[in-house]
Amino acid sequence: MKTPHHSRAITLSALLLTALAGCQHSAPPAEPKAYAFWPLPPDEPRVQFLTSFSTSSDIARSQSKFDDMIYGKAEAQQLPISKPYGVAMWNGRIYICDVRGTGIVVLDLRKKETRVMGGSGMGALGRAVDVTVAPDGTKYVADITKGSVCVFDPEERFVRLITAPELNPVGVAVFGNELYACDLKARMVKVFDRTTGAMLRTIGKPGGEDGQFVGPLSVVADNEGNIYVTDVMKARIQKFAKDGTLLLAFGQAGERPGDLNKPKHLGVSDGITYVADAAFNNVQLFDEEGKVMMYFGSFGTHPGAMDLPAGLCVHDGDLDLFQQYVHPAFNAERLLLVTNQFGPNKVSVYALGKLREGKTLADISPGRATVATGLADPKSEPAVPATQPTTQPAKASASGSTTPR
Repeated sequence: MKTPHHSRAITLSALLLTALAGCQHSAPPAEPKAYAFWPLPPDEPRVQFLTSFSTSSDIARSQSKFDDMIYGKAEAQQLPISKPYGVAMWNGRIYICDVRGTGIVVLDLRKKETRVMGGSGMGALGRAVDVTVAPDGTKYVADITKGSVCVFDPEERFVRLITAPELNPVGVAVFGNELYACDLKARMVKVFDRTTGAMLRTIGKPGGEDGQFVGPLSVVADNEGNIYVTDVMKARIQKFAKDGTLLLAFGQAGERPGDLNKPKHLGVSDGITYVADAAFNNVQLFDEEGKVMMYFGSFGTHPGAMDLPAGLCVHDGDLDLFQQYVHPAFNAERLLLVTNQFGPNKVSVYALGKLREGKTLADISPGRATVATGLADPKSEPAVPATQPTTQPAKASASGSTTPR
């Protein structure tokens, strides 16, 4: 005689066999991957688009068909990324300032979880526009509604506010024990002790000359403690020593490679300065002398297309999280994250790298996506000569960027 327990076991076994049998059915052939690279041939590729995120479901754990049959389909609540601005990455987590949302959207890629930092409680954020993470995991968020920099610990718990009278922070960076905040209203960079919150000094002052600011928007520090600042109104990048001495200024309004139009956030690593430009819909790379090396991204519908980019993060590490997207012939060396305020690619991930030893353009040609060409018509615009340094990206040609909008 079959017991109720025995009947449930048979039913469960039948469901399991059905699920397993379904797994054995041949799946439809996968569509071939389209790999987007910059610059375009005949230059060798130095940047590859990997993937993008627009909602929490892009990283959430998926429930198996067997779990669906046993427990029913889970109605997961999606957390959209509406209008991202500043972005940072640390320890497998992407921190996104969504100016239309509440708090910082956290994409935890290793745990495949999405959560919000600073969404409620004492640390509730008003309008977060930029975020940076210190090496120890402490997060600093520029909040223009609070007129403060909000501090969160490595576990994403609110710690305190760092502020000053009439502070209007729009960009933040850290180096050592110091916090740098672009003050758009005061038109200068204010430097704080990131432990005590005490204001230490300022860098730059209002004005149109080099060493001065009209619209300081983004700030980063290199490994030596030099400070780089984007001036969105002057279409210029300025580099300062820690004491505020001007070391370099480059960029001017225009539509040719090396010019800037609406420069937003920037990043620095290994002597390369990366600048996101909202008008060009691209990111340009400059060498230590401020000369353009190459550029990537463009407006369109192709993989890696940009649409009003704003935030930029240059990240060393966590390459294993994206290895599945890297072309077999390409060696990814560094991650580049770009936020787009419009379009489907709200947070796009690229890799800086080069062809693997022994590989050529022929190895990546099959499946290579068609992307837009240069800042201007390449037939009428002379190309910057291309070279192939062993440690830096190739120089720009007219095939590396996009048409301004």
